[in-house]
Amino acid sequence: MNRWLQSRLIRWLAYVSGWALFALFFMSEDVSRSLYQGRPVEWRGDLIVWITTASAWALLTPVVWYLAGRFPIERQLWWRSLLFHMVAGVMFALAEESIFAAVTPRLGLPWFKPTFAATFRAVLPIDFHLNLIMYWLIVGARHTFIYYRRYREREREAARLELRASELQNQLGQARLDALKMQLRPHFLFNTLNAVVVLVRQGRMHEADQMLTNLSELLRQSLASDQEQEIPLREEIDFLKLYLEIERVRFQDRLVVEMSFDPETLEAAVPCLLLQPLVENAIRHGIARTADGGRVSVGSRQIDDSMLEIQVYNDGPSNSGQANNKGVGVGLSNTRARLQELYQDRQSLRIERAPGGGVLATVRLPLH
Repeated sequence: MNRWLQSRLIRWLAYVSGWALFALFFMSEDVSRSLYQGRPVEWRGDLIVWITTASAWALLTPVVWYLAGRFPIERQLWWRSLLFHMVAGVMFALAEESIFAAVTPRLGLPWFKPTFAATFRAVLPIDFHLNLIMYWLIVGARHTFIYYRRYREREREAARLELRASELQNQLGQARLDALKMQLRPHFLFNTLNAVVVLVRQGRMHEADQMLTNLSELLRQSLASDQEQEIPLREEIDFLKLYLEIERVRFQDRLVVEMSFDPETLEAAVPCLLLQPLVENAIRHGIARTADGGRVSVGSRQIDDSMLEIQVYNDGPSNSGQANNKGVGVGLSNTRARLQELYQDRQSLRIERAPGGGVLATVRLPLH
């Protein structure tokens, strides 16, 4: 026997056993009352009455259970469900008594005439209120089950969201470290500091001071511990500008940067440290590989009122290292993973050869 059939059998036996205990409980009450009052115990009659009653409710309970789930009494339109169950309670109470009046005359109860009508008239004032109570007990049990299941689902969802938030926080920390690592490569610091020395020897103290300030601010923002998962695009652009100011000194006239951001997108939320790895990839694998340098273009636009598109283009050579759509290096791999975690299937990151030459990186994510 497979597990599914075994589980169904166990549940069915538990259900039948529960109603059997119900019949024995109320039968014991009648027997105790008869003994207390000194009357003879009608064992057969009491057994027929409560076995029939329990069997009738065992047949009706699945229907009541379904209706309670189909029409739950909740905040929205609660009065409609309440009115429905008030009417249904009366109908099921009469249905149970109809079943009782149809079955017991055939078994020969000593208290009633052996006809449906006589039995129905006799039990109507006796069992009607009990049947109403039974109906509402089943409805209450169904609502308890519904609320418990929702509570468990909320607990599981809260645990899942907590785990996801923890994973995102870990990825954010890794992204900060990746950004810092890309900027702290020995040749990067050497070239930056060497450029500062050249500016000082040439007496261009203001430019040297500005470059050191930009480097300090860039490193400070990379290690900022109070950043959220998402920041406005304008803040991400400010961070990118600091990075590009340092790269301009390194490449001097070999690096041309163009920015074209749609003003309507500047307040859009984007993952922090999104642009810098894309631009770093364009410079490292594109511009740095040519003696004459090249151009990097960064821009954003709104698509269909629901999506934000960010593009980073460079006119450098379309080598396989740069135009690998699967992502190159830790920075881009981390960016792709964070986009997937934040937006699931509503995002994309593509790095491909541009039709007119060069490489184009395109990010699309929900506009919010």
